[in-house]
Amino acid sequence: DISSLNFEQLTQLHSQMQKEIETITQSYGNLRMAVGRFKTSEDCLRHIVESNSEKEIMVPLTSSLYIPGKMSDVKKVMVEVGDKFFVEKDVPEAKKFLERKIAYLQKRVEGVGAILSQRNQDINVINMIRQAKAQASLKAQAERKKR
Repeated sequence: DISSLNFEQLTQLHSQMQKEIETITQSYGNLRMAVGRFKTSEDCLRHIVESNSEKEIMVPLTSSLYIPGKMSDVKKVMVEVGDKFFVEKDVPEAKKFLERKIAYLQKRVEGVGAILSQRNQDINVINMIRQAKAQASLKAQAERKKR
């Protein structure tokens, strides 16, 4: 029962909870960014069609550096399946892979979001108890001064 903790212990618990919330928030953001990247990849697969064969494209080397290229094989793509490990897949297989990955990551986002929400509720309770103890302490000091 956290209401039995003294003000100093509550402050320490509050600090620990804040650090945990920061870590969870960072994980939540990273997961959401990953979902966004996979959705972008999924969207890009729409353009890998027979009618685009041999079309000129700009191939990104970095986020701001491109080289000209041609879409020579529109039947197969290279898919990163983890930690810079690539596998060749045909377009329908790549779409299914991305759909599974997005679904998995979205479930993780929901789970981490629920944990984050609970931790924020917990820290609010800690803050309310801290405020109540601080007010009680001030009231007790004022009572002692009156005597």
